[in-house]
Amino acid sequence: MTSYPSTALVLLAKYPVPRNVKTRLVNGTSRNGYVGLKNISDKSGRIISENEAYDLAAKMYAAFLRDRFKAHQEKYYDVLLATSEPEQTSNFRSITGNLVPYHVLSKAKMGDMLFGIFKKLLTQYQFVLISSTDIPSLDEIIIQTVCSSLESHDIVLVPAEDGAYNLIGMRKLYNIFDIPNWSSGTELKDTITLLRNRKITHQVLNQYHLSDIDTVEDLAKLIKSPTIPDAPHTNVFLKTLNERFILKL
Repeated sequence: MTSYPSTALVLLAKYPVPRNVKTRLVNGTSRNGYVGLKNISDKSGRIISENEAYDLAAKMYAAFLRDRFKAHQEKYYDVLLATSEPEQTSNFRSITGNLVPYHVLSKAKMGDMLFGIFKKLLTQYQFVLISSTDIPSLDEIIIQTVCSSLESHDIVLVPAEDGAYNLIGMRKLYNIFDIPNWSSGTELKDTITLLRNRKITHQVLNQYHLSDIDTVEDLAKLIKSPTIPDAPHTNVFLKTLNERFILKL
């Protein structure tokens, strides 16, 4: 039997209620001229309301969460929920199940939250991985590759398509989160520069690129992609969305 180092996979999440999650998907971004779900039409040609758009975004994110927490349970690693909304604990249980431990975050800056997770959990686990939940699935091969790389590197990063990173693994505690800008599209580049300057052993898994679903263009590509393995709730949502609405690349 293969022996694995003790490993935690931490999923960062908000509770999926309208106007609390995926707001960029609803409103668009400067890069796409602020075209979002609130601008799409149903098959009759009717532009949906802003409330409908926020409701769809929340339902999509809820599907992501249900699929991710189900897919990552009963593996060689522990899956944990990290959230800054402890008041939603009982509601989250309907999504994560009763066996997933919680790590409560202060409502601090993203870098401070990430460092806090690593600081606490690296006292309990040899490897700690943190992943966003803006993607509907994370292939087990990626997780295995990150863990394998952590055998010889202190930090491992999996790039995102938007210039950030969607997964970070750490085996030795470093505060590498004091980069100049977050949500800038340069998080990965800035972090690599920091790691090199501080001579911290690291690896960037450029063979993998994970795409957040943050815009209607991202969502349209996801709808047109093949069925997502281990993501039944997301697949049903995407099928229903495709039958009701018009999303163009």
